[in-house]
Amino acid sequence: MTEQIADDDPTVIAFLNPPAPVPSYCTKLGLKRAVDELGTWAAVKAAIAADANVQEEWDLATEIRRADPLVQHMIAVVGLSDAQVDQLLIRANALV
Repeated sequence: MTEQIADDDPTVIAFLNPPAPVPSYCTKLGLKRAVDELGTWAAVKAAIAADANVQEEWDLATEIRRADPLVQHMIAVVGLSDAQVDQLLIRANALV
């Protein structure tokens, strides 16, 4: 005997719609837009400007990678959890 599971069962929905993988990088524009949505862009921008080396890395970067020290610096400034960083990267890539 085979058990039938309804199409609207949460298990079926989760199986058919797995979460998108978390990207390992994003564009600077996407990151700026996503951080701005959080209302923390001013703090991040100030933290970047406060350190000449960080400012230079930001200016020269073509993409922002999660593992990059610049990104880790921003995460510390804003105080985000790993899950929040995941969502930020997903959102950043959706905004460009």
